[in-house]
Amino acid sequence: MATADWQTTLPTNLNYLSPVNFDLIINKLPKTRYFCVGATLPNINFSEAALDTKLAISSYVPGDKITFDPLNVRFIVDEDMTNYKEIFNWIMSLGPGIDTEDFVDLTGVTKSELGFDTRSGDMKKMYSDAALIINTSANNPNLEFMFEDCFPTSLGAVTLATDSTEVEYVVADLTLRYTLFKIRTST
Repeated sequence: MATADWQTTLPTNLNYLSPVNFDLIINKLPKTRYFCVGATLPNINFSEAALDTKLAISSYVPGDKITFDPLNVRFIVDEDMTNYKEIFNWIMSLGPGIDTEDFVDLTGVTKSELGFDTRSGDMKKMYSDAALIINTSANNPNLEFMFEDCFPTSLGAVTLATDSTEVEYVVADLTLRYTLFKIRTST
């Protein structure tokens, strides 16, 4: 018979996680940090494999692949659109967008008639690490979600309208892909 042992099962911290106590730092996007109003901690998915049996019931075992959903961020666009432009320029230089010199400037690769020599230059400059810092109820850093090798895949639309009755500041969405994320305790 199971017995209740309230003293050993009681959590040490009874505070709830607040959705407003966070900070997002993306090394390549310093102008976006202050204006960040939302971030979604991505899903992590682990594959499974069906194990066939002679019975009518299938059994499952852990698979061999972990996938991470993208990191989605919302930010207020500043009046000079500085934060929007820094993301836009990063995407355009990855492209290589309109001008292949943007990619050359970003990575330092050499260009020839055959294309880019990826052995020259620093391909790591295409990426940026990021940290989503979750704060305590006293607004002190508690946990850090460290995202490695981030790069932007989407910069959301900016909607401007003159028919609004109140001033609603422009918010844009940013989607980042990354290799993986790790969790580190700050306190």
